[in-house]
Amino acid sequence: MKHTNRLLTRFIGFGALLCLIFCPPALGAGAHFSSGKSALAIPFELDNNHIYVRVSVNGSRPLSFILDTGAHSIIDESEARAIGLKLKLIGQAGGLGASQPDVYLVAQKVSFSLPGVAFSPQRLVALSLDAVESCINEFNVDEEGRNLPSDKSQQVARREVDGILGKQFFDQFVVEIDYARRVLNVHGPSSYKYAGAGKEIPLEMGEQQIFAQAQIKAPGRAPLTGRFMLDTGSAMAVSLMKPFIDKHNLLPSTDGMTSLPVCGLGGHAKERSWLGTLEALQLGAFKIDGPVTEFRLSEPHIDVDGFIGGAVFRRFKVIFDYSRRRMILEPR
Repeated sequence: MKHTNRLLTRFIGFGALLCLIFCPPALGAGAHFSSGKSALAIPFELDNNHIYVRVSVNGSRPLSFILDTGAHSIIDESEARAIGLKLKLIGQAGGLGASQPDVYLVAQKVSFSLPGVAFSPQRLVALSLDAVESCINEFNVDEEGRNLPSDKSQQVARREVDGILGKQFFDQFVVEIDYARRVLNVHGPSSYKYAGAGKEIPLEMGEQQIFAQAQIKAPGRAPLTGRFMLDTGSAMAVSLMKPFIDKHNLLPSTDGMTSLPVCGLGGHAKERSWLGTLEALQLGAFKIDGPVTEFRLSEPHIDVDGFIGGAVFRRFKVIFDYSRRRMILEPR
C-alpha cells in the first residue's frame, strides 16, 4: 500500500492524492442544478411515513416516486413503457413476497428531473410496482408506526407508486429531509458544509443500502447493539429480524399485540409480523423511548439485525451525506 501511494504521489502530486482519498466527489455526469450549487425547498408529501416526491423522467409528466435509502432507483414497468424507454429483461426480483416480478434493465440514458435539479442514474431498472402499491394502500400507519384500523366509511384516495428514488440519487447529492416543513434541500457534495447543531452518525455503505450501529433495550434486559439498515422506505419505527429475535429471545408474549402482513416487491410474505414496543432505541446521541417495533418472523432477505424507518426519522431533520459516510440528525 505504501509503495502504491508513492507511485500515485509521483504522478498526481501530494495535494491531489489527499483529495483523491478525502475529498467528496463532484457532481456526476448529467447532474446539474438550475441555479447555483443546490436546489432548495423541493416539496414532498408525507403519507404513512413514506416520502413522495414528483419526478419527471425524460421530460414526462411528474410521476410519484418514494424516496428510499433502502433500494436502488426503480421505475414502474408500465410507466417505463408508456414513456418509451428501452427495456432488457435481466431476471426476476428477489426478496419478500410469493410472486416476484420480472426485472428489466433500462437500456438507455435516462434523465430524472426534480424542481431545481436533474441527474442521470447510472443504472436504472424497471419492474412492476403493482404489489408494492397494493400493499401501501392496505395500511394506515400513524406517525409512531402503529398500523391503525382503516375507516371504511371514509373514501381515501389511492396512493400511486410510479417509482422509487433510491441509492443513485443519494450517491450524487447531499440530501436534507426536513420532515417538519415537508421539503428536501439538495446540495452538491463538494461545496456542502454543515453548520448546524445536529449530531453525526457514521454510515456503513452497502451496495444499495446504508447501515449504522444502534442499541435496543427490551424490558428487563441489558441493551443490545445491532447492525441496522436505515430505511426511509419503511413506514415503521423499528423492525427486528428473525435471527436477531431468536438469538436474543426478544419476542415478548403476543397477548395484546397485533399481527400485520409483511409486504415486498412480490406482495405478501407467508409469515406475518407482530407489532409491539421496545423500552428504548439508542441511535447515536438520541434515545427514543417506547418505539413501536415490528417483530418480523419471515426469513430475512438481507443480512441485518433490523431496520430503522420513517417513524423514527420524521422526529428529526435528517441529512444523508453519502460522500462523507455520515448521517446527521437534528431534533425537531
